[in-house]
Amino acid sequence: MDLKLESINIFDFDGTLTTETWPKFWVWVEKYGYDGKKRNEELEFALAQYRKVNIGNELETFFGFFNSLLQKNNDTITLEELMNGEKYIKYNPGVIDFLKNNNAKNYIVSGGIKEFLNNLSISSYFEEIYGTPLIWEKNKICGIGSVMTDDKKIVAIKEILKDNNRKNNNCRNVYYIGDGYSDYAAMEFVHRNGGKAIFVHQPNKDDELYQHNLEIYELLNKNNIVDFCCIADYTKNSKLYNILKRL
Repeated sequence: MDLKLESINIFDFDGTLTTETWPKFWVWVEKYGYDGKKRNEELEFALAQYRKVNIGNELETFFGFFNSLLQKNNDTITLEELMNGEKYIKYNPGVIDFLKNNNAKNYIVSGGIKEFLNNLSISSYFEEIYGTPLIWEKNKICGIGSVMTDDKKIVAIKEILKDNNRKNNNCRNVYYIGDGYSDYAAMEFVHRNGGKAIFVHQPNKDDELYQHNLEIYELLNKNNIVDFCCIADYTKNSKLYNILKRL
């Protein structure tokens, strides 16, 4: 590692910095009779029905379903309605203190809604936040823009490198932290170009998602691209804390 290069941490958001993978920026769908605070059978069924008649990958159809709610109702939502979801976010242990007190440059590269992430109370701790943009009309949200796909995450990482006066493949002293399938391409890019890929997960082995998380890790690491695997605990002296502090 070239210690002269500034430390850069690139975080996914949902499930990486937060305790849940379900995005809280969907809370506004309550106006259409859905519970958007959590993953549930009613939403999953509606999403499955949407996917039967709409073409696209899982991420594109996921966003497409929510976009269709606005389109078919010829409706808009306000930034306030969007940000109502923030109060349902629970961050992983130590996240806030870690972000406040670390010397690295921190970024978010997420498939999530960029404007939601930009307006969170923790947004000031990040140099830049990359995500899926919204479509606006007269200061109201009328749709969802081009989804932050796996390929676009790599484009975002290259932009981060450029902004830090690096070549677009120089990931030395760059750490990418993620928790899911959608992090594969970004993890591989960072790992293959001299950085570190860190897979984080929740701590409870009795949790019904533990086996699911294990399968995700095994898939991500099938080509040995994961440098570290640990609990999403950012508290001082935890394994993850020490890794991110380069100790």
